[in-house]
Parts: sequence; C-alpha cells; structure tokens
Amino acid sequence: MKKIVALLLVLTMLVGVMSGCVFGSKDNTGKDNTSNTTPAQTNDSGKQTGTTGDGGSAADEGQGTAQGLPPMTTEPITLKYLNFDSEVLTQKLAEKFMDKYPNITVISEYVNVADFNTTLLNLINTGDVPDCFMFSDADFALSNYLLYDMTEFWEADPENQNLLPTINELKIGYYDTDRKWATPIKFFPGVIYIDRTVMETLNIPMPSVDWTWGEMIQLIKDATDHTQTPAYYGLAAYNRLDSYYGVAAAQWVKGEFGWDGTGFDLSIWAVGEQEFADLKLNGYVAPDRETPKMEAWLGEWDAWAGSSGRVAIMTEAYWTYMNLWDTDEYKEKNINFVPYPIPAVEKVEGVPKTIATLDMGGISAATKHPREAYELLKFMGWGVDGWKEKVKIYKDESITNASGQPLKRDSMPAPITLDKEVWAEYRSMYPTDEENGPYWDAYFEKCIRPVPFGWMSIAGYWTFCDEYFNKIGIHTLVDTGQAKAADYVKEATEMANQYHKEAMKKYFNIDWEPTK
Repeated sequence: MKKIVALLLVLTMLVGVMSGCVFGSKDNTGKDNTSNTTPAQTNDSGKQTGTTGDGGSAADEGQGTAQGLPPMTTEPITLKYLNFDSEVLTQKLAEKFMDKYPNITVISEYVNVADFNTTLLNLINTGDVPDCFMFSDADFALSNYLLYDMTEFWEADPENQNLLPTINELKIGYYDTDRKWATPIKFFPGVIYIDRTVMETLNIPMPSVDWTWGEMIQLIKDATDHTQTPAYYGLAAYNRLDSYYGVAAAQWVKGEFGWDGTGFDLSIWAVGEQEFADLKLNGYVAPDRETPKMEAWLGEWDAWAGSSGRVAIMTEAYWTYMNLWDTDEYKEKNINFVPYPIPAVEKVEGVPKTIATLDMGGISAATKHPREAYELLKFMGWGVDGWKEKVKIYKDESITNASGQPLKRDSMPAPITLDKEVWAEYRSMYPTDEENGPYWDAYFEKCIRPVPFGWMSIAGYWTFCDEYFNKIGIHTLVDTGQAKAADYVKEATEMANQYHKEAMKKYFNIDWEPTK
C-alpha cells in the first residue's frame, strides 16, 4: 500500500494538480524545437492557423456554422489519439467510437505523462503525427504550433452549450484570442477533504457545506492538538492553499495569480501564500513525507498523512478518495473523509468558481481529417455519448487496469458535460448512505464552475513559473520564513505580464499589453 500511495502522489505531481507555480521543471522542450513537419503557421492577422491535408484551412472546413457541424467522411480513414489517460479506458472508448463510425479505425496510443511532450515532438519529427492529443502545458502546445483551429467546429456544435459553465464563460482554450485552439477533456474538481472520524474524536462539529475561507482556517487551527501522541494536525496539504485562495478571494478572476484577462495581479496570491506559510510556521500543517519531521511524528520516514487518522483536513487530489479512502483497507482504519467545496472568502450567491485540474485536448495541426479528429476528441473527452460509455465502463468492476484495480479507482475524472443522465449514473458510484451521501450531493452541486490551473489555460504562464518563480524558489523562501510573499508582488506581477506579452507575440503575433 505504501508503494501505491507513493505512485499516486507522483501521478498527482506529474499531471499538474499542485497549485500555483510548482517546484522543478516540466518537460517544456519545445521553445526552439518547432519541426518543419508541423504545418501550423501564423497568418497576417496574428493568429495560428491549422491546415488540412488537402491544403484547405480551418475556416474552409467550418463553413456552414449556422447549419451546424459539417458532415463526416464516409471513406475509410485512420485516426490516432495520443494520450496519457487510462490505457484500458481509451481502448474501450476507441472500440465504441469505431462501432459508431465503422469507416474509422482508431489507434489509441498511451504515453507516460512524464515523457509525453518529448514523445509527441519526436512523433511529429518522424511524420507519425497523431490526429488529436492530450496535453496539460499550454506553453508547450502553443510554442510548437501543434494545435489546429477548432473554432468553427466548437461554435457550431450545440452540445457544447451544456458543459461546465466556465468553459464557455471564460473561453477556456481560446488563450485570449478569438479562436478556439483547445478544450478541457478531463476534469478533476478542486476539493477539500474532511475526516469525520477525526472531527468526532476532537469533538469539533462539522462545518456547513456553505462554509467560508475564514471558517476553514479556524477549523484548521481548532483541530490541531500537539498534546496528544501522535499529534493531531488541522491540515495536511499536498495541494497548496495559495492557488485555492486566488480564486476563492476573487470570483472575477479567470486564472491564477489574479489573472483577469487584462493582466496579472499577484497581490491576491500574496495573501494566500502568506497565510499558508504562517500556518506551516506555526505548526498547524502536518509534516511532508520523507522528512525527519514525518519520521518523528508517525515513526516512519515515508509515512503518508492521509493514512494516519490524525489529520482533520486534507487538500488532496480529487481521485484520492476512490483510489484509497473508499477501499476496505482504509474503511477498516475508520478513516472517513468526505468532500467539501473549496470555500469562497466571502459568501457568493449561486455556485462559486473553484480551482480545478482541467487537462486539455486539441486537434493536431497536421491532421488530414480535422472534422473526424474533432469528433474523436469529443468522444474521448467532453461529449455525452462518450461519457455514457465511460460511466458504463467505470461501473463495471470486472474491467481493471494493469494492477488489477477497477477503472473507477484509476484516477477517474468527473463529467465535463452537464447531462443529467450522465451525472445521475456518475453520482451513483459515490456514497449515497444517509450519513455521508449529503456531503457528496452538496459537493457535486458546487464543483461545476472550475477555473483551470494557470499552465493549462494562460499563454506564458508555465514559462514564467519555470524561468522566474520556481527559479527563485519563492514558495520555499516564504514557507520557511526567509521572506514575505508581499516582497515579490510588484516584481512578480511585472514579470508575469512580461512573459504573457512575449508569449502572445510569439504564439499569435498579437501585441498585448496589460491594462490593469
């Protein structure tokens, strides 16, 4: 089980659910690596343009928008889908897609996320180009001009009006242009987990599901008790609170670091960053794995706080519940985590925005079959038909991954479509009992307005993180009390805006300037 926990934590880090800018570096190999075989270019109006195999443009393929999507070919073709999703799941979905479209052969190729960027570029350089693909790092995809302009397909498809609302409201995948380059295809909602058993042991009442940020911080403090052995901690934080805070404090933002589409403002980030650092410095946050403090606390160097039964709140990956806490092993330990939405700083009417992991998907600029590639990407990602098949696969526990685990325990995402039938079937896989069911009901009602982490949705964001934020080591400096978050606001804001400006010029030939 320790090995499983370790692997899950690695997966969490690689996929990108760590908040804010992260330590280390992504395999962003593409800055000066654009292949001659990648046909995307920049037109005179400053936009990337994908070309079809017959020399037509995206606009040509998208004629007749008012009449809906253009017809798909009936000729035999082959489509290749490159992904870092579940191998078993994507293969089964490919089979269902081929049943629906018998003239189309689908090759679903899995690549480990750590090797994904390099592998994709190598395939392009050898001419073995996928027709559509997953990605998480916007700068990688945009700097290598990998994406086909899917605007006409997207805007002509009525099904796209019934998705997680922020996808269209925030124009996710447009990258601050008037063209749709990519779209979310996997959704892992942001979540706060509270252990009901710990709360009962400490005689602390469960908060309202409409709680505020201040109530969460107070609960973290109230649930910390160093007089007991092992100590109780109010918070174990794999995902940092500073990114959570950015959206929680400013419902008008479109992304991290106070991004609102007109510029960055890191003053919001600084408040959350400092608050999180102060919690750590004052002993409210459980030790990290593989540290002397962890060994002193739980007696094992590689212990995991999520299995200790001594933590009230955890900011873990969405899938951790299904992967671990819902299993018999953890139930026998009487560990009983339930989900809460990330609380807004102030009460919000309706459903508040929340930070989330939204892995992206795009049509390859080199595909000869953009219309059909769009349909395949939709089936694999956000479409109702694809999601109906996914739910059937997830609910069939005889279908397992290479480790023998049912697929629902293999990093299962949440639906992107708002289709009621899909959500009803999906909801049935989570607790429905009288005690825990209401928490899941409330959570799923409140997780549907996601704001993606910055590297997924903002041009230049990861380059800023890689070349400035992480290079300085700001998280470490603030977390250890060597600096205050406020010390970096002015310079970091200017640098973030500069990196975005350079990215918009390089990727789209757009002369962007911050206006805030």
